[in-house]
Amino acid sequence: MDNQTELLKGIEKRIEANTVAIDVNKKATSELQSTINHQQKGNLRVTGLPEKDDENMRETIIGILTKVIPVSVARLRETVDTVHRLGQRASAATSNNLPRAVIIQFGMRTVRDEVWKKSKEDFSKEDRLARTKLWSLVQEARSRGLLHVFM
Repeated sequence: MDNQTELLKGIEKRIEANTVAIDVNKKATSELQSTINHQQKGNLRVTGLPEKDDENMRETIIGILTKVIPVSVARLRETVDTVHRLGQRASAATSNNLPRAVIIQFGMRTVRDEVWKKSKEDFSKEDRLARTKLWSLVQEARSRGLLHVFM
């Protein structure tokens, strides 16, 4: 009986140690997720840009951004930290013909906020009418699994 009591105490100690380790792991995971979220606050995601061989995404994005906000190219080159596509390029056999999304990391959140604000401003009346006409086509494409995002 003494031997079984000792084994039981050993098991209880292991359970307690595992419980403490699980709590530490949960806290570390939460802190890591918080850090990742904070780092990603300076990022923007762009979808729908066609992919080209030997593309220079950074220069392409800077060209687009100069049309969105009235900032010099030199200032954008200073504030746009990195630009890259997400994931690996699909082979012709596995491609769904959708271009991969692009992530833009800004060195200054104020510039990122300005880009976000300007890109979300109200469309012209003509743009709104065109988008309204296209909406039924978008819904039909989504129902068939052909479209994920409408921009």
